[in-house]
Amino acid sequence: MHESLETASSTSQPLSNDFYWNHLVLPSVLFVGVLIAIEWFQLDRLLAGFIYDNDLHSWSLRSNYLLEEIIHKDGRLLFALMIVSLIALYFAPRYKMHKRPLAFLVLSILISVISINLIKKISGVPCPWSVDEFGGTQHIMHWFNGFNGQSGCFPAGHASAGYAWVALYFFALVQRPSLRFHGLFFGLGLGFIYGFAQELRGAHFLSHDIWTAAICWLVPAALFHPFFGKSVSQSEDSASSNP
Repeated sequence: MHESLETASSTSQPLSNDFYWNHLVLPSVLFVGVLIAIEWFQLDRLLAGFIYDNDLHSWSLRSNYLLEEIIHKDGRLLFALMIVSLIALYFAPRYKMHKRPLAFLVLSILISVISINLIKKISGVPCPWSVDEFGGTQHIMHWFNGFNGQSGCFPAGHASAGYAWVALYFFALVQRPSLRFHGLFFGLGLGFIYGFAQELRGAHFLSHDIWTAAICWLVPAALFHPFFGKSVSQSEDSASSNP
């Protein structure tokens, strides 16, 4: 991050109209397509059924030390340390010329995580381990049948602590475009680790994580125009020529 901040270009060009197509429309179509496929092929139930131990009638990995203590509990601590470090950079005099991109990054991450956890408070969608066919007592409820005002497991809160960092893609787009996919893969990778670990424990269905990834992408994409709508450090054409 230090290098990308220090080597940011000062060239200013208008925000390309293609930005909205490439970063809002196409990703939205992709997310919808994936969610339709999950529902059509019942991938939520199939994956949960594959993980759930029918012989023991339990989620054998629910209390696994690596999944519960390291990835889940310590993962929360890692997220807190990372976001506090970002806020510290924002207030550091050395980076005063980069306050706007840093503010964008911090807000994108926080809004994504907070929004997802607020939705969980009203979704009423049960975790796999709470569903009757997987050892629980509740009937399975798809995300589109939720929102009954009760606290639930949809979307995936812990995965948001990873997927929220896809905002680094947009941060790099205005600071150092050649690193934008590094930021994207970091966020996707961390989100996948957090999300899949919870799926293995029985805490979430696959669709919960897909929705979390979608929200974490669309939040910084929507915030990009208010922050950088008139000018950016590099045009998308420049970014495309420097993969």
